[in-house]
Amino acid sequence: MEFRYFRDPEGFALLVDSPQPCSVCSKVGVWFDTGGYPGINEIDCICEDCLKSGKLIDLEIEANQFYDDDSEESVTLMYKTPALPTWQETAWPLVNGEFPVFERIASKQDFESKDDFLKSFSGEGQDVSEIEWLWDRLPEKKLNSYKDAGDVSVYLFTLEGNKYWVWDAN
Repeated sequence: MEFRYFRDPEGFALLVDSPQPCSVCSKVGVWFDTGGYPGINEIDCICEDCLKSGKLIDLEIEANQFYDDDSEESVTLMYKTPALPTWQETAWPLVNGEFPVFERIASKQDFESKDDFLKSFSGEGQDVSEIEWLWDRLPEKKLNSYKDAGDVSVYLFTLEGNKYWVWDAN
């Protein structure tokens, strides 16, 4: 599975637990769980092909939250990209007018140091001193799946070789 803004959907997208028919095309497989996707309509799951082709647009279901913008990039992010594996409605960051790629739920191994971690914080409305405690909550080892994450997750993004992150708590 390859998506423009989501690096590892097999490891970090929310998938259904067992093979099911895609709610759009009925093809059977382990697809993206759409239970948390907000919108006018509701479906249980969507296959990679239906998601990539924008089938959520006609259903008026958004996989990701963002600002009202009709640009091709925004449409791709909102309707053609797997949702972030979050507990809250966490908006995809916007960096210098561009969407970064979601890499993974971070661990300490994803950063050179605590300073590198703090410099990469992309949250608005919070001072870095308010989030320093998150460094101690990061797992020591690189995560292979969202299932390995704890009650606090740091969502790591990259854009043009730079790291950015936002966080969420259960």
